Amino acid sequence: MIVRQILKSKGSTVVAVPMVEPVANVATLLADSHIGAVLVCNALGEPVGILSERDIVEGLAHRGTRVLEATAESVMTVDLVTCSPDDHIDELMQVVTNRRVRHLPVLEDGHLAGIISIGDLVKARIGELETEGEALQRYIGAGA
Repeated sequence: MIVRQILKSKGSTVVAVPMVEPVANVATLLADSHIGAVLVCNALGEPVGILSERDIVEGLAHRGTRVLEATAESVMTVDLVTCSPDDHIDELMQVVTNRRVRHLPVLEDGHLAGIISIGDLVKARIGELETEGEALQRYIGAGA
């Protein structure tokens, strides 16, 4: 399965915040939206980083509660690990494991096409395995 298929069923909506958004507001947005990360965009709407629950926890550990008053830009991860709609989920499972990231912005022709999470990848892979298992059962049942 490829990313394009995941986005087709999941949708391509991406939650994003401006670079100057206070971390406290981002934390509330994450909780209210039941998501683990938001993209951080510059004034032109271009993604310049990602701010995850992990980033906020690290900020709390190093700066204390004053991090909640800091801007998204000051806490975000700037090394964006991205993928394309034509990437296969098996490859991306390796990427998220090796790079220790949980969210991958999807870029198509330089434009944001969506975002997928490690949960989306696992769900898609489980779906593939279930389909393969059912096909094998039908094949074995037909030969009996």
